[in-house]
Amino acid sequence: MRMNNSFLLSAILASAAALGLSAPAFAQSDSQKKAPPAKQTKPAPKPHKVWTDEEVGSLRTPADAYAEASERQNAQAADAQQPGTANQTSTSKQAQKGVPPPTLTNPKSLEDADKMIAWENRDIAAQEEFLDKLKQEINEAPADQKERLTKLLAQRTQVLANTRNELKNLQTKKRELAKTPSVSASAGPPSN
Repeated sequence: MRMNNSFLLSAILASAAALGLSAPAFAQSDSQKKAPPAKQTKPAPKPHKVWTDEEVGSLRTPADAYAEASERQNAQAADAQQPGTANQTSTSKQAQKGVPPPTLTNPKSLEDADKMIAWENRDIAAQEEFLDKLKQEINEAPADQKERLTKLLAQRTQVLANTRNELKNLQTKKRELAKTPSVSASAGPPSN
């Protein structure tokens, strides 16, 4: 019986060893067999869209939208002015000439006005420096470049004039802001 038991135990151990050694080999062959089908099932690449002339015409850039909106505003302003121009008198036109053009910035406080005025002063100084360099460059430039540089000088001179006007408007607004708090402060506290 002892021999039968040892024989049976040996058979079980041998079959367990055979099964244990064959399992990794079997698992390896399964993974190798399953891997290629996974590679073959790649999703098909998206086809590239081919744009036709009709579709390209329908595309709109932000610049197109802005241009269209400004054209609409200009058309609406022109339509609104046409009926009103017949009713305007010469005195109303003269009153409009005395009004300074609107400033690009609108300071809400004296501190904001001071900051904006300082910014404009720095901007004017930089523009004047640029104009000085440009004048010097015009004097030293060859004849074929002088015309282009002269046009640039005229444009930049106009920009400088506009900036100076903006500075004057800011200074006017600052004076108005300085007057406004003093009027409200004197009217604010009631006397007993």
